[in-house]
Amino acid sequence: MAHVMSSADRPERTAPPRVVIVGGGAAGVITAVHLLRKADAEHPVDVHIVERRSVLGPGLAYRTTHPLHTLNNFAGRLSAIDGDPDHLLRWCEDTGVAVSPTAFLQRATYGRYLRETLDDTTVPRGSALRRTCGVVTAVIPDGDEVAVTLSDGRSIRADVVILALGNPPPRPQPAFERLGERYICDPWCEDLADRIGGVPEVLVLGTGLTMIDAVAQLHEAFPRTRFTAVSRHGLMPKAHRPTSSRVRDLFDPGSITSLEALQERVRARIDEIRRSGGDWRDVVDSLRPCANELWQCLPPDDQDRFVADHARHWELARHRLSPQMATHVRALQRAGTLRVARIEEVDVFGFDRVLNCTGPAPVPTQGWNSLVDSLMDAGMIRPNRLGLGLDLDRDGRVVDDNGHSNPCVHVVGAARRGMEWEVTAIPDLRCQAARLTARIVRGAQGGSEDAPAILTA
Repeated sequence: MAHVMSSADRPERTAPPRVVIVGGGAAGVITAVHLLRKADAEHPVDVHIVERRSVLGPGLAYRTTHPLHTLNNFAGRLSAIDGDPDHLLRWCEDTGVAVSPTAFLQRATYGRYLRETLDDTTVPRGSALRRTCGVVTAVIPDGDEVAVTLSDGRSIRADVVILALGNPPPRPQPAFERLGERYICDPWCEDLADRIGGVPEVLVLGTGLTMIDAVAQLHEAFPRTRFTAVSRHGLMPKAHRPTSSRVRDLFDPGSITSLEALQERVRARIDEIRRSGGDWRDVVDSLRPCANELWQCLPPDDQDRFVADHARHWELARHRLSPQMATHVRALQRAGTLRVARIEEVDVFGFDRVLNCTGPAPVPTQGWNSLVDSLMDAGMIRPNRLGLGLDLDRDGRVVDDNGHSNPCVHVVGAARRGMEWEVTAIPDLRCQAARLTARIVRGAQGGSEDAPAILTA
């Protein structure tokens, strides 16, 4: 049964746009909050969030309660509200959470922040916020609106659908599936500890943040188990410095027409920052406001080359470990509990368990989400050129098999990868939400100007 929060005495005027958000994790909740904050009595909006879990906000990323599972960025950068950079810090102060702008919050705390930010958002007169626990299996066009179908047969009418699907599970590994129960395909399964069972040796596929989270959790449960993590490069994410005086630095390299030119300007900026006491981390972080604009300016051949040759190194530098987790990982390595290697250096079939931590598969992958499957089967969505996300128009609307964009179906989060590069971190989500909200509210007001291309800040 849907839970409804609606203001009374709705005015007699054009009905507010009915917006269904599919997914109640960070992307969906941040989008809903921005819609309600933008609405007012003159321009209301009817927001309906459909989420398979009973709690909105934490999603997969922020429902973990392990003490070492902290955010991978400073608290001062992770406000959920566009244009209000201190929103998270004020919430922490109001709720008794001791924090500084350069602190690394527990992920569970951030999930609570997202949940309470939605709960505390005012629903303007004439607007509504509805919450439904369920699984969306189809989005069916019907004239100028769509029918959103749930697995239990319910249907919700909408003018706009926003797909906030989150990340898929790791890429399938067919070579290991023949191992049966020895192979665990999803590191976030709720029975992970039971399936590992304290065996002596575990092979972990992948050496990124997912591997580190899984090993930290499993080591606490099974301190005698040894873990060998493998990948093509055998590289792990870099670590944050404990603090920074450049939490909100901005760096715009200017007009860029090639990957080589971009690399040259970034290297020059790193040299400049080093001379003033900073380091490369400050430069990487300061590129955020224009990262997607730079990506979109690169020729297709350069984008292809970045994905093939540079993306892994960028991700290791961009998405870093908190200092606490970095210290913990080094201790595990010194104790021989965790070994990191290239995959060709290891007999990958000689372990008691194999855990897939290779990172999320592309959103267009078949089989992980019934809605994605049905939309692809119906030809309503297709992979983008790089195969990393969905094909979208400049406003983030899905493009069908015939190359036509659907004005009713928008995307936030991981499915944007390819049109943009930085798409899943909180600063990316809040910018996507703000721009999409402005477009929906403007549409409700009868505006006709073309919307600007969405660029993450």
